[in-house]
Amino acid sequence: MQVSLTLYADQLLQRMMSLGYRDPVQAIEIALERMVESEMNRDDSPEIIEWMRQEVAIGASQAEKGEFSTLSLGEIKAQVLVQHQQNLS
Repeated sequence: MQVSLTLYADQLLQRMMSLGYRDPVQAIEIALERMVESEMNRDDSPEIIEWMRQEVAIGASQAEKGEFSTLSLGEIKAQVLVQHQQNLS
């Protein structure tokens, strides 16, 4: 399927590319995944709530052990996105 981007959509894609995405297709796929995940979160589904509880528990355990990151939030976010994309492949 091929789509034509509006000027605004193209600007958004350019902004994503400036944040470190190297492949426009990957950037669009990630954006679409986020949209789907956002819709799922709106439902407050039991699966999402349980996943969030597990992630918070992991973080709390790491904090208690003194396991902290020196990375910025943006760097952590970029790593998570790369790992997520790798898990999908």
